[in-house]
Amino acid sequence: MKPRSSFLFSLLSLLLLPRPSLFYSFKNCSCYDLSKIYCNSDKLNNVPSEIPKSATSLSVYGNHIQSIRGTDFTGFYKLDTLNLGYNEIAHIDEGAFSDLNALTSLSLVSNRLTLLMDDMFKGLYNLSTLRLDKNKITSISKLAFESLNKLNTLSLSSNYLAQTTDITNIYLHCPSLEELYLEYNNFTSFQSHHLSSPALKTLSLKGNNLTVFEPKNAPFNFSRLTDLNLGSNPLRKFSVHSDVFPLLNSLSLDSVSCSVFEWDVADKYFLRSLTSLELYFTSFTIETYRSLFQTVDSVHSLDLFGFSWLFDKGLLDFACSIPSLQMLILRGNNISVLNDSLLQSCNNLTHLMLSNNSLTDLTEASIRMLTRLILLQLEENRLSKVPAAIRNLTTLQYLYLDSNQIKELQCSDLIHFSLLTELSVYDNSISNLNSCVFKTLTNLKCLNIGHNNLLQLDDVFDGTLHKLERLDVSKNYLGWIHKDTFRNMTSLTRLSLESTRVISIEGGAFRGLNNLKEMHLTTDRLGADKFNGLSQLRVLSIVLNCLIISSPSALSEPLFSLPLLQHLEVKVSGDICFTTSREVFKGLDNLRILKLTNFFFNAPKQGTFLYTPRLELLRIEQCFEFDPAPELFHPLTELKTLHLPQTGIKSLNFLSEANLTKLEKLNVVNNELKVINETVFKALPSLKYLQLSGNPFVCNCSNAGFIDWAIRNKQVQVVSAFQFTCSSPPSEEGHFLMDFNVQLCWEATGFLCFMSSSALVLLTLLSSFIYHFLRWQLVYGFYLLQAFLYDSKKRRQGCPYIYDAFVSYNVHNEDWVYGELMPELEERQGWRLCLHHRDFQPGKAIIENITDAIYSSRKTLCVISRRYLQSEWCSREIQMASFRLFDEQKDVLILLFLEEIPSNHLSPFYRMRKLVKSRTYLSWTQAQSHKGLFWEKVRRALECGHEPGDDHNPLTANI
Repeated sequence: MKPRSSFLFSLLSLLLLPRPSLFYSFKNCSCYDLSKIYCNSDKLNNVPSEIPKSATSLSVYGNHIQSIRGTDFTGFYKLDTLNLGYNEIAHIDEGAFSDLNALTSLSLVSNRLTLLMDDMFKGLYNLSTLRLDKNKITSISKLAFESLNKLNTLSLSSNYLAQTTDITNIYLHCPSLEELYLEYNNFTSFQSHHLSSPALKTLSLKGNNLTVFEPKNAPFNFSRLTDLNLGSNPLRKFSVHSDVFPLLNSLSLDSVSCSVFEWDVADKYFLRSLTSLELYFTSFTIETYRSLFQTVDSVHSLDLFGFSWLFDKGLLDFACSIPSLQMLILRGNNISVLNDSLLQSCNNLTHLMLSNNSLTDLTEASIRMLTRLILLQLEENRLSKVPAAIRNLTTLQYLYLDSNQIKELQCSDLIHFSLLTELSVYDNSISNLNSCVFKTLTNLKCLNIGHNNLLQLDDVFDGTLHKLERLDVSKNYLGWIHKDTFRNMTSLTRLSLESTRVISIEGGAFRGLNNLKEMHLTTDRLGADKFNGLSQLRVLSIVLNCLIISSPSALSEPLFSLPLLQHLEVKVSGDICFTTSREVFKGLDNLRILKLTNFFFNAPKQGTFLYTPRLELLRIEQCFEFDPAPELFHPLTELKTLHLPQTGIKSLNFLSEANLTKLEKLNVVNNELKVINETVFKALPSLKYLQLSGNPFVCNCSNAGFIDWAIRNKQVQVVSAFQFTCSSPPSEEGHFLMDFNVQLCWEATGFLCFMSSSALVLLTLLSSFIYHFLRWQLVYGFYLLQAFLYDSKKRRQGCPYIYDAFVSYNVHNEDWVYGELMPELEERQGWRLCLHHRDFQPGKAIIENITDAIYSSRKTLCVISRRYLQSEWCSREIQMASFRLFDEQKDVLILLFLEEIPSNHLSPFYRMRKLVKSRTYLSWTQAQSHKGLFWEKVRRALECGHEPGDDHNPLTANI
């Protein structure tokens, strides 16, 4: 086929294929919801043009986009959230966002914008959140925010803004603005008369070069401001001389390091709503702190991170003089010993945070005055035991001693904490617990003793923790859980027993946990009696070192008798040393989620999931070789998510008959798939997401169908399809699968189709020509061949003649044959005739009877009529006789016409006979008045070597 024809055929094939769904043809994007698109690929230089206009959320985070063009977001009328952060955007065309009328959130964080120009945000009438952090913005045009009437939150942190007029340009058009973040800019002063925003609630000026903050009595006040952050500035003065902060709730001055800082608040009434004050890493004079604390009477939470150098100057005395102070945060102050005098004036505290210090002990009277204390945090210190100083804190409800060096809990340590509801000693060195430790904690609801050195739990709880709801004993060195270890803990709902060592569990160990709903466990084996009594369990996570089930007969009882369990996760951390039974999940009729890691040596047996009909998510990971029968999944009629990573899958053909009609997500990453048969996905009508990354795909025509399907299908998104790489053949190794030129495959197929169709057309034409013009010649040749073969056989055998003539006639002419022919030729003239109704051998094939009759007779007499010419067998008889005529070169064929027949009604072999021996054509219709002469002519024709007469005889028809 010519190259031009091949090209035209390929083009026609591609045009006839369905048009691709652009929604599923992303090269650098993915979507996990039909309207949420993620293009965070670190490869894009422009906003992808193939993103569907129906998207409601779009993230093009972390790429190399340098500008936003005017057409990038044309037609995105439904877009609600747009993230363009961490690109290289330095320019935005005027009106680039004009179609985004539904947008409520826009992020341009960490780009290269320098100026906010007029109409840059045109069309964003419903925008409520705008983030412009970490750019290089130096100024804001007067009309830049003209369209943002509904803007609620604006962040301009980490830029180069210096003029408060820039802020004025924001307020001018943003009457709904409630939160404004201006941290880390270059402001040197901030005065309220420059502003006019009645809706502001949060103002953050942290990290600027702000030296003066002086709201003055002006037409505008901060009537709705609730949060003010002035941190990380070289602030020299904070001055308030009018009631401009009636609702201010939180003030942060963290990292303000000017030693000449002046706090100037004319009346404490101006800060009457302030409840939270953050001063960590400030370095004011002690007089300034004293002045500050005297004007914030309503503060109940004070953060003094990094103040140890001022503690000996009475700083805490001034702080605790705040009458409403309840929460004092003293983190990171390098306190080694809490002495008797440090907190003497803080008797009203209810919350004390001493985390992240260097505490080794608390003196006996250091916190004796804290008779109202509810919460005490002592995490991340150097305590080797529970300080004796806290024993008399009878009001304590929350105690945190995490990440210390405590080696033992004594019976007297917690004896007075009857109101304690939460206790955590996580990450210590406790190796032993006596039964008396928790005896008085009758109101305890949450206990965390994880990440210690515990070896056993025998009699630790002693049936006293009746109200305990959460217990964490994870990351210890437990080796055995005995029967009734958790007896009478009827309120426990969550139990974590993930141990550093493998735990052997005795039958009945969990008896009494009637309300347990979630359990995490490390053990060496599973058994039918391990989970007795856990009738309310919903979530079970097990880490197995080795699951031992010797044979199916070992499971005489259900392995998990947990009728309400909905989430089961089993991870085998050691070698696989068992063969699971079909009964392994019996008793889990309500299971919805099943995750199995290294659980099966190979594909599970058929019937394994027969007892989990409600399963919606199944994950089988790290299986040696997963090649299941389709019937394995037949019971899972509700399955929506199937994860099969690292299972050695080589083919997805099992999905064709798996009957997973509700499956929506399929994950087969990191397997051995080389060729994907796209037709298997027809058996998954609900499939929406397909993950195939990490497979060694073959880049040749065997995957052409899958490549075309992955791009063109309108239902299933093949996640990261354009990042699939080829592993073979060597010429394609490392290339992307979706870059393979499938058109070459279509051209080869097209060429074969063209050749096949051309051959079919030619064959049809040839057949039609032969049938119309040569069919009788072919039929004649066929019979000649049969006669030749028979004649050759007869010659070899040397058979003599039996009959004088074989009479070939049609059954409709029997009356004439019996009434005229036979009486004349047999009775009067004495010839011996062969008639088929009388002389054919019964049981013998009719064609053999015909040929035997012709070659056993000296001549063949054909009685021809219209009915004769229409008979198949009469035609065969005359064909055989004709061949004998040509073969023997003597007249052995006598044609006798009973009626006049036009020549155009005769078949070709009749016309041929006329040309050879026209004088032997005898006509009965012309002999009606000369019958004697007619029969005389017949007699002469039958005589050996005689002819019936010349062509002018009146009894001979010249047809």
